[in-house]
Amino acid sequence: MDCYQAYYCGLCQSLARHGTAARMALSYDMTFAALLLSALYEPNTVFSSGRCVPHPLKARPRAANPYLEYAADMTVALAYYNYLDNWRDDHSRAGLLAARRLEAPLAQIRRRWPRQCGAIEKRLAELNQLEGVGSTDLDALCNCFGALLGAVFCYQEDMWSPVLDGLGRGLGGFIYLMDAYDDLKKDKRHGSFNALAATADEYGSNKDGFEQRCHELLTQQMGLCAQNFQLLPILKDTPEGQLLHNTIYAGVWSKYALVKAMRTKSGKPRKGTQDE
Repeated sequence: MDCYQAYYCGLCQSLARHGTAARMALSYDMTFAALLLSALYEPNTVFSSGRCVPHPLKARPRAANPYLEYAADMTVALAYYNYLDNWRDDHSRAGLLAARRLEAPLAQIRRRWPRQCGAIEKRLAELNQLEGVGSTDLDALCNCFGALLGAVFCYQEDMWSPVLDGLGRGLGGFIYLMDAYDDLKKDKRHGSFNALAATADEYGSNKDGFEQRCHELLTQQMGLCAQNFQLLPILKDTPEGQLLHNTIYAGVWSKYALVKAMRTKSGKPRKGTQDE
């Protein structure tokens, strides 16, 4: 937990150089990216502790290395386009304002990481086009967001790039489907696009069948992620290795278990099940 807290707070500190608006975009996804790249490339990571505005009373552990700085840059880029999507989809003035606050650091980030930023723009444009026409092609939809995250995970072009790309594709596909699974009722109520809406309609009143199909789809994506993760020379007995292993094989299912329990009104998931 201290290790994870150090990377999480370290990412927040790295975001600080882009301004307060950037720190508001702090995410678990990019903390995972920083952990993954740090565990793979083993940089000289400096650990320290300190207080900050959100936590003024107790010093928190912090980590600092080049991959945390990279993850901070990618956090800003992803947040910027997410805010723009909120503006386009819902005419959210808050989203537009938040995007404008990130324009200055984004210009620098584009110059530092043209390949990654270009991939983010391209894949989001493809995803928006598919969603705009109401596509029911789950493979195409997942591949768009998966390819985006795969490009972000590829810090540099080397022998590990194909593996990191595959890992990111699987995790990105899982995240996209998980968001659709979580937002299904809300999107249906608002008349918004949802990647799983057609699947839900197909199963109709067969709720168990729909739940089983969703679990299969999510498992396929995480299977791709785990398959590529196993190819990386990351030691499992290190704190970073343990965190990554636990996240991929157990942690990512926590939200699924919670949403499923709420959807089926079955309460907490049973112990000893994969949902746990």
